[in-house]
Amino acid sequence: MTNKKLGNDFESKFCDLLFQHGYWVHNLAQNAAGQPADVIAVKNGTPFLIDCKVCSGKVFRLSRIEDNQRMSMKLWDDSGNGTGWFAVKFGKNIYMVEFWQFDLADKANLSEEWFTEYAETLEEWLRWGVAT
Repeated sequence: MTNKKLGNDFESKFCDLLFQHGYWVHNLAQNAAGQPADVIAVKNGTPFLIDCKVCSGKVFRLSRIEDNQRMSMKLWDDSGNGTGWFAVKFGKNIYMVEFWQFDLADKANLSEEWFTEYAETLEEWLRWGVAT
């Protein structure tokens, strides 16, 4: 399976999971010019800008975050919408990471262990305030 297919499948399943938990969800269509994120989700009046990443190997390379994503997530936050998020999938595990947390990382390649320490699992993320 190609990386693009893996990514598209994950985005679709991720959107379905959020929808099942009461979110209004829109999967942004790919376009030739690129896009800053994959998903916009809203629940209880709180919007989330989320980019989905699949890790087929043992690390997540921060270089996978493109400049347009960095700028858009910063503008999203500066506009009063809250922080941008990344949904990062390692095998069957999905971790939710606030964009700014990547700036605190002291490495260019983050292992799944980094995510277990600094991120929330999707299940934890769905349980916190907005998700109730």
